[in-house]
Amino acid sequence: EWEERQKTRQLEMEAVSKALAILSGDDAHDLFTRTFNPALVQRASVEHSDRRSRASQLLTAAAAKLHNPRLATLAYQVKLDAFTRVKKAIDDMIAELLKEKEDEIKHKDFCTDEFNTNQLQTEKKEREK
Repeated sequence: EWEERQKTRQLEMEAVSKALAILSGDDAHDLFTRTFNPALVQRASVEHSDRRSRASQLLTAAAAKLHNPRLATLAYQVKLDAFTRVKKAIDDMIAELLKEKEDEIKHKDFCTDEFNTNQLQTEKKEREK
């Protein structure tokens, strides 16, 4: 099972390397340059940023008017937490990958120990013959 996983990981790495080579090639760069319209991306980003900024300003004004620290905190969070869900998802993925790595290391160590034990027992049995 461990060897199968290693083989699968190796194939995945090769596929990613090939994809990167294709995407970073001159043909892909030329195609991207011809078809990419930065005005659309920028407008969406600016609109989202403007809405977030206006919401933060509104909450800040309300917090100042009502002397409410909770609203002030909320305004601050609205202003700064643009990618909270994305950051959390990335952190969760990293934690999951680290756990998987740890589990695979334990499994490999177990397999190595069992292999060595089995080999010693086999050699012992062969000597007894």
